[in-house]
Amino acid sequence: MRKVIGIVGEGPIDQMVLKAAINRITGESHIYRNIQPEQDMLGEFGNGWKGVYRWCETNAELIPALFSAISPALDLLIIQMDGDVARKEKEVHCRCESTICPKKNEESPLVCRQLKEGNCPVIIPCRDHVNSPEGYRIHLEQLLRSLIGDPASKEKIVIVIPCDSTDAWTVAAYEEDIDDIEAVVDPWERIISLKKEYHGIRIPGHKKNTAIYRLFLPQIINNWDSITGHCGSARKLETDIRQWAMKS
Repeated sequence: MRKVIGIVGEGPIDQMVLKAAINRITGESHIYRNIQPEQDMLGEFGNGWKGVYRWCETNAELIPALFSAISPALDLLIIQMDGDVARKEKEVHCRCESTICPKKNEESPLVCRQLKEGNCPVIIPCRDHVNSPEGYRIHLEQLLRSLIGDPASKEKIVIVIPCDSTDAWTVAAYEEDIDDIEAVVDPWERIISLKKEYHGIRIPGHKKNTAIYRLFLPQIINNWDSITGHCGSARKLETDIRQWAMKS
């Protein structure tokens, strides 16, 4: 049975991949609402990982209404942030135990003056977390859950952290002999767009866009089992979606 699924993600490509993956996992073509970023990319929170962070930080109290007070009400909410954020962005480590800062917890890390002035005490890699794709995934999932709190509808919220990004899933759909694909830093630059073509698909200017990614989707769908075999983040998404589907 088709469900209504909302997606809070970094951008339209991530939303595109998640929709294809969820449809593949459930065997259904669902109804999707792109909640964040907004369609015109000029919404209140902006795009990218900071847009996801701001949305979660701002809308925690409103999340329960997504499952009851809107029409059509959501059956599931997906929140996505790429794992590379934990590898390179100081803001997501601002409130870690090892970070000693006089301004800690006084304001949102995204507007911290010390960071803008180059005086941020955060050290990366953060010693509070394992410096690995799984460590990044666990840290970012815990961070996002801390931002949205513990709503009664938490069983209808799935957080997905593709490592290093959803591009790793694309590589896993095409390549059989790359071990530890989630540990590859920036797979778009290092693998997919390294040449003018990737498995016969042209990459004009080495730039990523939705038109190119639409050409990748059939391979992602057809080789989803290969993706879950290589990527722990994809396996977790599949597990979480199956568990939700059994309860819904």
